[in-house]
Amino acid sequence: MAMYSTRQILTTCVVVALSFYLSHGRENPSFKIKAVNLGGWLVTEGWIKPSLFDGITNKDFLDGTGLQFKSVTVGKYLCAEAGGGNIIVANRTSASGWETFSLWRINATNFNFRVFNKQFVGFGTNGNGIEIVAVSSTPGRSETFEIVRSSDDSSRVRIKASNGFFLQAKTEELVTADYAGESKWGDDDPSVFVMTIAGRLQGEFQVTNGYGPELAPGVMTDHWRTFIVEDDFKFISQNGINAVRIPVGWWIASDPTPPQPYVGGSLRALDNAFVWAQNHGLKVVIDLHAAPGSQNGWEHSSSRDGSQEWGQTDANIQQTVDVIDFLAAR
Repeated sequence: MAMYSTRQILTTCVVVALSFYLSHGRENPSFKIKAVNLGGWLVTEGWIKPSLFDGITNKDFLDGTGLQFKSVTVGKYLCAEAGGGNIIVANRTSASGWETFSLWRINATNFNFRVFNKQFVGFGTNGNGIEIVAVSSTPGRSETFEIVRSSDDSSRVRIKASNGFFLQAKTEELVTADYAGESKWGDDDPSVFVMTIAGRLQGEFQVTNGYGPELAPGVMTDHWRTFIVEDDFKFISQNGINAVRIPVGWWIASDPTPPQPYVGGSLRALDNAFVWAQNHGLKVVIDLHAAPGSQNGWEHSSSRDGSQEWGQTDANIQQTVDVIDFLAAR
């Protein structure tokens, strides 16, 4: 497959943008853009109001949320030894990268934990019981967990493994998934951990995966229909602005059936925007704001867990070019 440099990609993006905002007539050398950014519309971000995140069940546990767990019996933090590829221990007095576990949300109650080096926490049988490790590059059943919170203190949690048992810190060097039974949530219970939320992401991936396939289509359709309307384009045109910038995500090229968790409908909204722009004499600059794999690990690029993986394979570079070609052709 052909390789594309970052410079080639950026050049293509600039050419595409120029072709869109000059598409209503001949190029005028004296034309100056005075544009307003329509952010948060076709690529969701957490700053928009009203918030789309408030209605999500268990909204504290969205994709990319960074969690740290301190054992109440050992008094130290869970840690992916060496950042991953090894056992999980409970021997750190303070928490940083190796002690932070990024959530991959399966549904409102079940999650995977991704560690610093991008492996997933799971369990494997050994002579001491069910020892917790972080060695798998892809999550499966043994890498699936449920977070159970105390009804009296939401920062106190137990972590239930898919084998039906809870994680416990037996010693600083031995964390297992073999604790059975109920809990009184006391400091003498090795299955209890004090949880700290070290960071959050609130982007398109988080909101669509948070609501799930049944609810997300309705939530997003309503957002696209109401957040920006034709009257906004009329107001913009009447107040000295001659262009709008519309950020879009790579999944728009697969509309109306984009890959999960994204939902269809954003392409129709973009089509409407071009009609409104023509009705009110505005130019349109399309911004490919979220590239495949996330170009920067930020929420506005729709990163799942803060990882930046764009450009690391020929495939997502080629996919980016294909998205730009799709938009230009349309």
